[in-house]
Amino acid sequence: MFKLFKKTLLVAVLSGTIGILSTNTVSADKSYRDTTLTDVAQHPMNFNKSKQMVLHDKDKQHRATDSHIQLSYAEKPTAKRAPRLEYNPVGWHNYRFKYEKSNGKISKEWLFNRGHLVGYQFSGLNDESRNLVPETAYLNCGALKSMNIANKKSMLYYENHLASWLKKNKGYRLDYQVTPMYRNNELIPRQIRLAYIGYKDNGKKTIINLQSYREEKGNDDATVVYLDNDSPNAIINYTNGTAKNTLNKENTLKKEKENAEKASSEAAVSSEKSAHDASESSAREASLANSRANEAATAASSAQEQSQSVVTPAADNSVNNTSGYKWAIQDGFDWQTRKGHSTRIASGGSLPAGYHWQVQ
Repeated sequence: MFKLFKKTLLVAVLSGTIGILSTNTVSADKSYRDTTLTDVAQHPMNFNKSKQMVLHDKDKQHRATDSHIQLSYAEKPTAKRAPRLEYNPVGWHNYRFKYEKSNGKISKEWLFNRGHLVGYQFSGLNDESRNLVPETAYLNCGALKSMNIANKKSMLYYENHLASWLKKNKGYRLDYQVTPMYRNNELIPRQIRLAYIGYKDNGKKTIINLQSYREEKGNDDATVVYLDNDSPNAIINYTNGTAKNTLNKENTLKKEKENAEKASSEAAVSSEKSAHDASESSAREASLANSRANEAATAASSAQEQSQSVVTPAADNSVNNTSGYKWAIQDGFDWQTRKGHSTRIASGGSLPAGYHWQVQ
């Protein structure tokens, strides 16, 4: 009971502060927007003295795309919200993941919530498919377990303070647009954009400043906030909604990046070595082929010279002559062993292949 009292008191104190500072100019040190993501255009609705609620149709991937409301404090829903949600938005999976508590002990809690874009406390919508997306518990409630109303990275912080702003300014109207932001055809939004502005009872706009470092200037004087749909104990596959557990996402991602860079470097070195080895092998083969070609050319030249030397007849006065004939003796034999291996060639005749003139 005491904890509940403290929490209520904290919200009341913050509400008073926000009521006083709600007209301050909004500025941010930097933009938290991921410019690679697609979204629906951000613009406040025209002022109207009655409640307006506009839900964009789901896209071809069956994803919710935008939820927009304008209302006064008196138009907030009063019916009690149903305890359970039945609709599973596209990409819905859930896991009980480990996480490290502040005391160092390890516990488990659900990773995802079926997250309302415009919260039930404004819309009164519960199982409306156009108003639901998979959101991490950390984005939705500001903590891995239970709630942290002070976490400015969570939707809970802004929803509670906008509700307090409405209560503090009962004669004003709140214009509140919530847009899931996707990368291409991924099923899970990587960011959620909140956009809010007030209208006085005469229709004049008033800037709402919730004293968050993540607030930025939006279109048409609205304040916008970009919140990441992630969790410090999970690495999410936004394509299909699957995820893996890690007790320290930052360290895990850093190690994975280092391992990937090391593998890439080793692959580059291996590729360079293979290319170098292949180049040397090609050079050796080319040199060997060139050497063999030179040897073949030399052998051919030598054979040709030998053939020319053999077939060139000696002068007539240096060979054995008999009655105008010349003796041709088969190679490997001489005058003494010529029997059966010699022939007479008429004067002027050609030397047969495989024979030589007999020199005396």
